[in-house]
Amino acid sequence: MNVLFVCSANISRSFLAEQLLRNEINKRRINSIKVKSAGVYANPGYPPDPNMVEYLEEQDIISGAHESHRIEEADVVWADHILVMESDHAAEIVRTWPEAVEKVDLLGRFVSGGQSADDVIDPYGRTPYHYRLAQAQISMGIKNFIETHL
Repeated sequence: MNVLFVCSANISRSFLAEQLLRNEINKRRINSIKVKSAGVYANPGYPPDPNMVEYLEEQDIISGAHESHRIEEADVVWADHILVMESDHAAEIVRTWPEAVEKVDLLGRFVSGGQSADDVIDPYGRTPYHYRLAQAQISMGIKNFIETHL
């Protein structure tokens, strides 16, 4: 299974989601899941948000090298699941690649356990509260995604 996380710039939310899922599949020694991330409006080559790197370090997760990446057709073809942070991201992907409609879902749907499909808040450049909220949403979404797909 190939999972692609998508946000706006691929430096904060999708980066964190990729790292959290990668950590979980490594801990569980699951070789059948591959993970990448991208941004619908990303400027390629930017480093990750230091606040998200710090959060990962607090969780004893080493993130490794990361440079922002703009979503491309090859990513869409590669992915079995495209988990986006906002409904606008889903709309942009489906507008550009209509054949991907069945692959695209909001990560927020996994936060609520399927009850609703809320956007994951964009914390970039905002307060520590916004970062904590986004980190909690993404962490819960990853946890529930793993439980429903393993």
